[in-house]
Amino acid sequence: MSELSSYQITLNRPLKTNQIMKVYKTISKTGCDLYLHQNQLIADAGHLPKLLSFFLFMDKDESFVMIIDGECVDDVYDQIEGEWQDHIAESTCRRKYDDAMVENETSILV
Repeated sequence: MSELSSYQITLNRPLKTNQIMKVYKTISKTGCDLYLHQNQLIADAGHLPKLLSFFLFMDKDESFVMIIDGECVDDVYDQIEGEWQDHIAESTCRRKYDDAMVENETSILV
């Protein structure tokens, strides 16, 4: 069953390169799609150069949105949150959609 969830995340300090690499590996392994958004920056976490660029250019004083689409979205987020736990100042789930909700809607808010 496919799910889609979005999270608002604020970091208290920059992530290390190996933490960003682990996100890329997690997404590659699980087959989920993960997107990051902050102001004019958007990154598809399935493309390592774009993922690294996002964290290089993002405003560390502002929150960003993480959108995860695929199977076992909660498990994927828990893995990422566990890896980043010392760097996350605040994290909240903005929206959650299950397969039926996504299929029935023409457009959805994330």
